[in-house]
Amino acid sequence: MEVWAVTLDTSMIKELEELYERGLPYVDEESQAHLRKYYHRIDSIRGLIGRFLPRSLLKQRGVPIDAMRFKKTEAGKPYIATPLQQPIGYNITHDNGVVAMVYSIGPDLYPDPSAYRIGIDVMLLQLPKRDTFPGFVEIFVDQLTDLERQILLPGASAPPLSAHEELRRFYLIWTLKEAYTKALGLGMGFDFSRIEYDVPNDVVRIDGKTPYGWEFFRFDIRNITEGGRVEDYVGVVARFLGEDFSSACRVQFVSSPPWLKVWNAKEFLSTALEQLSK
Repeated sequence: MEVWAVTLDTSMIKELEELYERGLPYVDEESQAHLRKYYHRIDSIRGLIGRFLPRSLLKQRGVPIDAMRFKKTEAGKPYIATPLQQPIGYNITHDNGVVAMVYSIGPDLYPDPSAYRIGIDVMLLQLPKRDTFPGFVEIFVDQLTDLERQILLPGASAPPLSAHEELRRFYLIWTLKEAYTKALGLGMGFDFSRIEYDVPNDVVRIDGKTPYGWEFFRFDIRNITEGGRVEDYVGVVARFLGEDFSSACRVQFVSSPPWLKVWNAKEFLSTALEQLSK
């Protein structure tokens, strides 16, 4: 398993314009039309990066660009339809200044095509303007378990949480719920309160039970923009390894994990264009 992440400065889009225009012909016509419909160019650029990530992976594995095929399940989860010697399962996510892809290949992948049970989500640690943290949590209260609400809003007798820790806990809970449902390949409508992430203990429960066969990883990404603004992101990967895989379903975390590769957008797009043009 690997995670490829691309960071971009959302306030410095002009320097990516040329790369975006050069990159459009390397995706299918349907994708081109979709990307051109976005009102904000930053959304088009994020969308192009999201399409280049699996194409770059296939190109590195010797697949010609004209042989690359992508489809979607009935629920809308994209998957690679190109016949391969070793299957690849992947999933894409993006938020603000980060676009990321998780993938697994061959023996590292539970054999349940076509989309495979692997998912990823990433989010920027930020509180919406004119909102307080308790008010923010209240918006999502129906999608949280009792334990999660207690973790996010401890009682007055508990030690207070820093503003950063409040946001870190909330977005880890949310990204895990998103990653799990994306791994399942489900559309909207899954009750997020069925999923519980005990952040302080890094334990996951589904419907109150240990989800045997599942593996979870969390990671951090820091994006420093040209203006010196620091953006902190958290992300979670969820993947199914099979009923025979037994674990306590603790979310794994390693600082600077070897499976996380990060590029800036200009570097990634330039390299991808060079690869795909050959």
